[in-house]
Amino acid sequence: MKYFDSHADTLTEIQKTGETLAENTCDLDLRRVDGFAGAYGQVFALWKDRQLLRESPETEFRRLYNRAASLLGGQSGRVRLCRTSRDLQSALAEGTVAALLSMEDVSLMGSEVEHIRELGFTSAMLTWNYENEYAFGAVCNQAGRLKLWGKETARWLLDQGIVLDISHLSDGGVEDLFLLTDRPMIASHSNVRALCDQPRNLRRDQIQELIRRGGLIGMNFFRPFVGGGTAVGLDDLLCHMEYILELGGDYVLALGTDFDGSDGLFPDGVTGVESIPAVAAAMRARGFGEPLVERILFWNAADFWERNLPPA
Repeated sequence: MKYFDSHADTLTEIQKTGETLAENTCDLDLRRVDGFAGAYGQVFALWKDRQLLRESPETEFRRLYNRAASLLGGQSGRVRLCRTSRDLQSALAEGTVAALLSMEDVSLMGSEVEHIRELGFTSAMLTWNYENEYAFGAVCNQAGRLKLWGKETARWLLDQGIVLDISHLSDGGVEDLFLLTDRPMIASHSNVRALCDQPRNLRRDQIQELIRRGGLIGMNFFRPFVGGGTAVGLDDLLCHMEYILELGGDYVLALGTDFDGSDGLFPDGVTGVESIPAVAAAMRARGFGEPLVERILFWNAADFWERNLPPA
């Protein structure tokens, strides 16, 4: 099996002394992935709640970044940080973990955003759940539009070759981004609002636009975004997948598990990355053909990043 996950917070959440990316008590580690995946790509998000910052964003960001770099560096030879499509192709061909970095709320970087590309990031979100100097989070103000500085920063990020991620952005902000550029975008960890009425999930028209652009939509495993009520299982997650497929998203649909960003709140049948084979089995049992299962699990994300990373 080949596996590519569009969003996990593991590099941020590994905190216990002695724990590594190879083995830890979080939702994801390489030991468990090795148990089922012959090729593996992972977008690791760096994130911190800005309301909890005690020092300047730049200082807090550098601490977060240095910790993540140390965790990746500790797996030298086993994990490759991919900045270009050539890096990605080489890592996957060699059987090395292909790691990409995402910044979940660029306001956390402060002035360090000027170095986002050289620091190795390939995608970014303008905001998390709150309002910042760029935009509004989906859960705080869906009508909020991009601010002037947000539009300027979005243009600058695009000029740097950074892929824009609309997960967490308000509906108004998403509309502004779609007007700003016709470039492909991603929703790295968002589901379908028509099936689960949460502001973090995507509207039908947003899904259609991402499909039109050849973007990427990663299915979020966070239980409250999958379904309401007490009984939420893999069948509910598959309903979100089918909705996107019915809109023509066969080559856009992917996984964006939000492992280590969900407080362990997953659909029944999911406990962490070790449950990915069970998710694949559920897709097959639901009637998803093997080529489609392989695209959702791996190829759609791998192909998207190969097309949208700088060539070298």
